[in-house]
Amino acid sequence: MSRKVSVDKALGDAEKILRVWEGKSDFTLGEVTLVKFRAQVNGLRGKREEVETFKTQLIASVNELNEQAVGVSDINTRALSGIRANFGPNSTEYEQAGGTRTDERKRPTRKKSNKDGKS
Repeated sequence: MSRKVSVDKALGDAEKILRVWEGKSDFTLGEVTLVKFRAQVNGLRGKREEVETFKTQLIASVNELNEQAVGVSDINTRALSGIRANFGPNSTEYEQAGGTRTDERKRPTRKKSNKDGKS
């Protein structure tokens, strides 16, 4: 299971470490060298930029998707109204298009009031 780490925190901490490491060239960290660490930090920066670009593209695509859905929904409403007007509110065609036939609608009922006149 991977642990979550803030990219900004990791980059901020890495910048501090790189400044110290560059000032003390004799510092070693086993097989990790200053060059390897700097390359890894730069790779993280690049990946973050790539992700941000994808997020921007995704937001634009989602907005386009939502706009298209609204357009189709508007036409759906108009078409259902047209089918109702053309075939009637109790027609099979109106029901097939997604409308509720008048015969199948629940009849409204009045609320019974209490003895004191409050409902």
